[in-house]
Amino acid sequence: MGFNMRYLDLKRRIRDVRMWAIQGIAEAGSGHPGASFSAAEIMGTLYFRKMRHDPSNPSWEERDYFINSKAHSAPGFYSTLAVAGYFAPEEVKTLRKLGSRLQGHPVRYSDHQKHHSVPGVEYSGGSEGIGLSVGIGIALANKLDGKKNKVFVLIGDGESNEGQIWEASMAAGKFKLDNLVAILDRNRIQQDGFTEDIMPLDPTKDKWAAFNWQVFEVDGHKVEQLVDALNKAARVHDKPVMIIANTIKGNGIRHMANNPQWHGKAPPKRHTEVLLEELDSECLIAPSIIAGERENYEDKIRKVEREGVDMIHLDVMDGRFVPNTTFFADTIKKLRTSTSLPFDAHLMIERPLEQIQEYIDARCDIITVHAEACTENEFREIQERLIDAGISPGIAINPGTAVPKWLYGCLHDLDVIIVMSVNPGFAGQKFIPEVLPKMVAVNKELREHGFRGYIEADGGIDATTLQYAYDAGARIFVAGAAVYGGGDIHSAVIQLRHKAAVALEKRLLNHATQLNIRPDWMKARKHILIPYANELGIEEELHAIK
Repeated sequence: MGFNMRYLDLKRRIRDVRMWAIQGIAEAGSGHPGASFSAAEIMGTLYFRKMRHDPSNPSWEERDYFINSKAHSAPGFYSTLAVAGYFAPEEVKTLRKLGSRLQGHPVRYSDHQKHHSVPGVEYSGGSEGIGLSVGIGIALANKLDGKKNKVFVLIGDGESNEGQIWEASMAAGKFKLDNLVAILDRNRIQQDGFTEDIMPLDPTKDKWAAFNWQVFEVDGHKVEQLVDALNKAARVHDKPVMIIANTIKGNGIRHMANNPQWHGKAPPKRHTEVLLEELDSECLIAPSIIAGERENYEDKIRKVEREGVDMIHLDVMDGRFVPNTTFFADTIKKLRTSTSLPFDAHLMIERPLEQIQEYIDARCDIITVHAEACTENEFREIQERLIDAGISPGIAINPGTAVPKWLYGCLHDLDVIIVMSVNPGFAGQKFIPEVLPKMVAVNKELREHGFRGYIEADGGIDATTLQYAYDAGARIFVAGAAVYGGGDIHSAVIQLRHKAAVALEKRLLNHATQLNIRPDWMKARKHILIPYANELGIEEELHAIK
């Protein structure tokens, strides 16, 4: 089956993949966290959004094929399959153990060996450099048989040292395999160090193009860019497609990121709880384009996109639900072509159900309506329509509004709740600190009732208040005046990221202290903690660590 996955739900599932993978690696005491984490968005986007597959019928004849040529990323691959529904995620904790079917390199699934092979695995990986040839064989056979199955092959830049990769690439071009998509996990690290020191691949894009492949290049941790490239790949004819996904080895855990020593090393098992906390604390920065000078919206989007923000926040005000008027769906529709960044639309409007289709058609990625503006039945219909359209549904509550009890029945498919930290309707307002205990209570209350989405802080967020909102449970931060009000957007975004990092490191240190592993954690994390030492008050502690 194909999956119509919402943006925030896709992000959450990929977060779950990393969390299960690190548990499996820690339990085993061995494995490859670096390769698993660099490829998490690639595998997650394929399995949760783009590929045709059926976990209940792994051998379904109409399925798309995924060949994991960089098979040492097995922990991440197994976790992706588990989160996709091929087997219970808890089984990931048996990784590499005697009697487990989750071995260090995946073994191809067989209907006759169900108890000894992993459902969903199409290729027995081990020796690097072979998977692309296998994928080409499957793609060519499908093409000759007139089948429409797509073949996706994940390769590593380390295995691209192998001559067989390039022989295979010539064959794919010769046979015009437009049913084949290869994705290069370009994290620039292999077993012995950095790829460009060992055997340079650059100019990578030019090399694949010279072998008659259609080449797209993306940020491999931006799911929206991966989705866009895969959509483009589906429209290519008479050529195989290569997607170069620029990634960071170990992405998601800061002391593992871009560090060759974590290519194939397990973290200490005692660190697992703190690592899970870090993975569960991903922050997203969402600049609000109504803030600052009344300049061109496209220009505002371009400026923050260059700074690597996560999404664009769109404050829609109708002049009735709130006093001011901003813009409506027609403007959003025009802006949509200017970026692939997710659009986070916050509808401060009366009767949102009557207008919701316009915002669906404008291709927003997240749409949040106000609890004060709709009834339970209206919200349920809004939520259903958004989910059917593959859009993340959200609900917002004003500072004086309690969480409506009817929301409990909607939490399973609710991706975000905005806890307003100003009264809506005006840009540039001051943060209301009295909202913080409410944010803590709302977060706790919703989690107890099964909510797995994000808490979003909107209103008066800057480099100071972000830390308060973070401590209260928010993980999406809408920043308007803090980004656009001072004239230096670059410094503003850096400062927001820095404060989020300080809040994270403080939280992880506290957790490590509770587990009695603080010195050990600080030693592993020392090079990450140094820039924050003054703000965390740990200069002497760090200095004492050898």
